[in-house]
Amino acid sequence: MSKVRIVTRVLLIGSMLLWGLTGCTKKPSTEETGKLDEARVAAESAEKKLSELRQERMQLEQQLQSKQQELQGQQEELNSLDESEN
Repeated sequence: MSKVRIVTRVLLIGSMLLWGLTGCTKKPSTEETGKLDEARVAAESAEKKLSELRQERMQLEQQLQSKQQELQGQQEELNSLDESEN
């Protein structure tokens, strides 16, 4: 191999190692880290609220179904009373 190829490979490998060690972005500041933590806490709070609302919705749907069945039973009873009067 020629010296040019060897030097090129050494420089290429060295630059890859240097890039890998230093990274390509700056580190987040304390302020940015604080904002990220606040956003994380807000997201967790929103997820908890969503879970609570979903549970409440399920309970309300069950109550609605129960009330609808009760109404249907009452209507059937009313119909049977009307028929017995006639």
